[in-house]
Amino acid sequence: MSVSSLLFLQFTRLEWEIESYLYFRMKIEESISIMLKQALEQHQAGCFDQAELAYKEVLRLSPENPDALHFLGLIAYQNQDYDTAADLIVKAISVVPNNPIFFRHLGQTFQKQNKLDQAADSYRKAIEINPEYVEAYNNLGGLFHLRKKLDQAINLFQKSISLDSNMADTHYVLGQLFEEKGMPPRALKAYQKAIALNPKHAEAQCKIGDIFQEQGNLDQAINSYRVALDSCPGFAEGYNNLGSVLKKKNQLDAAIVAFEKAIETNPKYVRAYSNLGAALVEKNEIEEATQHFERALFMNPDFAEAHFNQAIIFLLQGRLEEGWEKYEWRWNSTQKSQKRDFKQLLWNGTTLNGKTILVHTEQGFGDAIQFVRYVDLLCDLDTTVIFECEAELKTLFKSIDCIDKLVAKGEKIPDFDVHVPLLSLPRIFGTTLKNIPAEIPYLYPDVEVNPIFLSDSSRKFKIGIAWAGNPEHVNDHNRSIDLKRFECLLSLEEYEFFSLQIGEHREDIKQYGYDYMIKDLGKQFADFHCTASAILQLDLIISVDTAVAHLAGALGKPVWILLPFMPDWRWMLNRLDSPWYPSMRLFRQNEIGNWMSVFEQLKLSLKQCV
Repeated sequence: MSVSSLLFLQFTRLEWEIESYLYFRMKIEESISIMLKQALEQHQAGCFDQAELAYKEVLRLSPENPDALHFLGLIAYQNQDYDTAADLIVKAISVVPNNPIFFRHLGQTFQKQNKLDQAADSYRKAIEINPEYVEAYNNLGGLFHLRKKLDQAINLFQKSISLDSNMADTHYVLGQLFEEKGMPPRALKAYQKAIALNPKHAEAQCKIGDIFQEQGNLDQAINSYRVALDSCPGFAEGYNNLGSVLKKKNQLDAAIVAFEKAIETNPKYVRAYSNLGAALVEKNEIEEATQHFERALFMNPDFAEAHFNQAIIFLLQGRLEEGWEKYEWRWNSTQKSQKRDFKQLLWNGTTLNGKTILVHTEQGFGDAIQFVRYVDLLCDLDTTVIFECEAELKTLFKSIDCIDKLVAKGEKIPDFDVHVPLLSLPRIFGTTLKNIPAEIPYLYPDVEVNPIFLSDSSRKFKIGIAWAGNPEHVNDHNRSIDLKRFECLLSLEEYEFFSLQIGEHREDIKQYGYDYMIKDLGKQFADFHCTASAILQLDLIISVDTAVAHLAGALGKPVWILLPFMPDWRWMLNRLDSPWYPSMRLFRQNEIGNWMSVFEQLKLSLKQCV
């Protein structure tokens, strides 16, 4: 055979081999494509084990197949093996470095590993590759939400909506962000948009109910929760929140049914057990309530609201030492927003040895007046006391000798070594029913400062009245009373009545035409020192559970306090006196909402005291 013939034969064989290789390669790729399609179908059907085997077979045939690497990484992610997931997705990216989906899924994996900076970088890379990648904006926005960077999160979700405004869940999350920012109107608008896109979006409807409830629009809130439950009858949170607003309206039986339905729907719903217990407390069904609190804590030993609710029961029962311990859970529950974060240490009762302590008030005016008595106990501990209170109390508290420096909230606080919230002092000092510091009076206002004149020379028995507390108080719907209830007392000729009421309810006197029967002193009150000056000139104070009652008790004046069926914890249960205020007498409802019997008892008692 000639050389040229041999060369031709070799060339022909090479050409045949190339064609065979390409044909073989095409068949392999076709096979891989079919295998990937089948694996993906199994993956989507939830058959993870079969899909995993199929992806691995693909990688045996094509070790750098980016889709197989990526999908195998997703299976590892779904199996919560985040380290393996990250390694596989990174390998997929090394093969195809410009696939935005790979970067988004890598970001989600990093986020599960708590590698938040790397997660953010991955989401940003996905957006860089595809600036219209809606899901990546949502992921990055969610990450900023997690990190409490609300403004950045809002911007990202708004960008997502600008790209696709038809995703109800995006509007819903945006509403949550606005709500957390304290912007209810914008939150409401976002939730309403979510519902417009998805009328059965129960979560958004429930959030609208929450906003109405927060605004005091309780009937609208109830309607929103019922709409949510109509669209999603298995929505446990809807039943729970409905129960909460029914409880506020004193519809306790209906509230209890709603909480029970929430638990039936979700037997592991810890908050619903706690709320059910709280509703039962309002009905004085203490034993059953305790069982629900214990159930909540069995499921979640760190659930603050259940601990706090247990504190309320202990304090109501007079089990003060147990109550004070549990009461510290308030900082993760009802008083979370009032918690003060000072760099100085929180005082826990250790020796002070000449240190300076800051005592700061919390909650309402009445709490400050009731517990300021504990400052006297600090005088024996070789310490300098700085006391911070609301501006309205500052002049009143100037009479307390043990306070070295008195500042109003908002004023600059002098240097101090340790600090303590006022209502933590009973626990620190081991207060029980037997050792409550109840010597009265413990407030001594200077009557020459801001004098209040009753403008009357009558020798009639002078009674000061207060019928309403702060309308923002969580229990104001139970404790405040319509002024018209007092009409049965106003007709008694032996007595002269003076209003100690401040705020919008002062207008009730004119509204009911009682101007000639009640002298309005409230218009003269600039602060609580003025109120104290007036109280000292009266013979008796009759008040609902508000700061006026505490002030009268602290001044040692006779005070009759009118209490709802289930009172605040400090008044305990079944007592007609108060261990906190020896000059106080308690008049209690004998059933929920019934003030008639209270005023009948008041009228009888008044006739006996002159």
